Amino acid sequence: MDHELFFFFQAVFWGVILLFFYDLLRIGRRLFPRRAFFVSLEDLLYWSFAGVFLFGKMYQANEGRLRAYAVIAVLLGMVIYAGTLSSKIVSVSVKILRVPLKFLVSLEKRLLFAARHCKIFISKKVTKKITSRLRAAGRRLKGRVHTRQRGGAVGEKSEDKT
Repeated sequence: MDHELFFFFQAVFWGVILLFFYDLLRIGRRLFPRRAFFVSLEDLLYWSFAGVFLFGKMYQANEGRLRAYAVIAVLLGMVIYAGTLSSKIVSVSVKILRVPLKFLVSLEKRLLFAARHCKIFISKKVTKKITSRLRAAGRRLKGRVHTRQRGGAVGEKSEDKT
């Protein structure tokens, strides 16, 4: 009888643990909203993992026998946690985590603003340097083109033979 009672309370605890980890997903969803497809995919993966975890724990703790009262105990643990702590944990955690998140978002905006202006400044300097080099190269080519038009090879000056 003691083993079954201990197993019952273990199953209640597992229900609480499963919903606590689901609350972590809910907190993440409130802080970082996702599309419905990804929420559904997360739920599918989470509850698949939760089912495998729960089956393994029940199988291990009860010497390979699955009992209906254990499933009821897990559901009872979920109901108790959802009715008492779940909403408070989610709302308080979201409020607490939004403060550093807002700071990080504002820091990111400031850094991106500075990076864009630095990029514009650097691109102006680089553009000025490149255009000055292109102008110098153009002047050298212009001198070579004029010597070629007189009939000589590139780099040679033509001589008059009269």
